[in-house]
Amino acid sequence: MNQKNLKNIISEIIFQKIPFCLFYGVNKISYEIPVNPVILSGSFNPFHVGHKQMLLAAQKETSYNPFLEISITNVDKDELKISDIQKKIDMIIGHKFPLIVSNAPRFFEKSHLFPKSIFLIGNDTFERLFDLKYYNDIKTNISNSSINLNLEILKKNGCKFLVAGRTTENNIFTNMNSSLIPKKFEFMFSTLKESQFRNDISSTQIRNYSKEN
Repeated sequence: MNQKNLKNIISEIIFQKIPFCLFYGVNKISYEIPVNPVILSGSFNPFHVGHKQMLLAAQKETSYNPFLEISITNVDKDELKISDIQKKIDMIIGHKFPLIVSNAPRFFEKSHLFPKSIFLIGNDTFERLFDLKYYNDIKTNISNSSINLNLEILKKNGCKFLVAGRTTENNIFTNMNSSLIPKKFEFMFSTLKESQFRNDISSTQIRNYSKEN
């Protein structure tokens, strides 16, 4: 893809002239809402075989169409530079997965852009869904109501979650703690069993290994 054109597209997303762009390959882009998507969002630093296996397992479980998604703004990380986004796009589309680039860092924001989606998340991301610090800008008078409001928006937009287990530092495989989910939203969450997907590799481990070598 022409890098100048790519830079212009990313700039339009940053300045909210367009909500997102969908890259189906080197020379095919779309601004249409994807149909029946199961979406794995992340920084993909780097994109690795665990991401690929996780998304393929989700596709098999749901029969939905698999997509990767990068948000320019991330609740836990610095905003990505245009040059970094260009590199990620070039890296990921080489793996033949459609890639969405948006500026929607949180799932309730993503749900407005991609209604009726299934969001594929790891267990660590699942736990962050119920951490109040990620909703500091949503002011309410009732404890935990900001989390409920977040889930209510996702419910209204017809979105659900598929949760994949993660391995702890002690090599213990953990999966979704359903007790965190308010009862009225339990139907929105399902899990990939360990037999369906387990990959103990992480982007952090890959980055640390690269630094050491």
